[in-house]
Amino acid sequence: MLVKVAYCGVCGTDLHIFRGEFPVKLPLVPGHEFSGVVEGVGDKVTELKVGDHVSIDPNMNCGDCYYCRRGMTNFCEKWSAIGVTTQGAYAELVSAPASNVYRVPNDAPLERFAFVEPVSCVLHGLDRANPRKGEKVLVTGLGSIGLIFGQLLKERGTEVMGSDLVEERLRMAEKLGFDVTTNPASESVERSVFSWTEGRGADLVVEASGSTNALEGALGLVDKGGRILVFGVAPEDATLSIRPFAIYRNEVSLIGSFTNPLTFSRAVDIIASGKVSVTEIVSRVVDLEGVKSAFEEIGQMRGIKYLVKPG
Repeated sequence: MLVKVAYCGVCGTDLHIFRGEFPVKLPLVPGHEFSGVVEGVGDKVTELKVGDHVSIDPNMNCGDCYYCRRGMTNFCEKWSAIGVTTQGAYAELVSAPASNVYRVPNDAPLERFAFVEPVSCVLHGLDRANPRKGEKVLVTGLGSIGLIFGQLLKERGTEVMGSDLVEERLRMAEKLGFDVTTNPASESVERSVFSWTEGRGADLVVEASGSTNALEGALGLVDKGGRILVFGVAPEDATLSIRPFAIYRNEVSLIGSFTNPLTFSRAVDIIASGKVSVTEIVSRVVDLEGVKSAFEEIGQMRGIKYLVKPG
């Protein structure tokens, strides 16, 4: 299918690609969080038509390898992704397999549906971490992903604390319903967490920043029997210095989460229902010429979420 791009989110992965911190084959057009309008369809496409509003799952799998046959499509032995291994959506037009294209309501703003891919990834992370009603959850890193996590955690009945160095993000977290926020630059996160949890630590820590320091610190912030969800993308060669004894002695679970296997439809429904607010966290919409400036602002910890509008 051929899709005319309406909006494409600027993701941390795109910034890692731009900096050479994420392995890709160049030349590459980035961009994998996008919505648009169907511009053309192949002869065998029957479920979608020209003019339909759509969101696209960028992750492509073969459906036939060992992992695909077990529902672990994110580990497909022939995995590829629009904007990572094939040309992406920082462009006016993108081609995509029809099986990866999802219809969204034609009467809803396409800006919202540029967030389906990140929301679907968050849903997979939540499925992996299994937050339970009444638990206390710390989210470290309040970029767009952390803010989406907080909203969906609240939907599941947990209490949520958010941690970030940027005051703008902390204020947005409060606006979106986080119970507590803390800034490591001005107060001890450890003190804040243990005060909030009456000395026990968080039941679940969601590390959404990609900071190795934050991930190392999470081990001292989680309760006995607690879980740490490793969601933020650190550079591929980054390493950790942690105490295995603390994991053993306190029965802490370290949980990884990669992409969005089989969660895209759920994400479309959640955004359409309005259960998660996404357009409020958009700092700026840029054209294709403005992508580099968006990267620069993100690198300087300015703003929250940037969208590219090619046309």
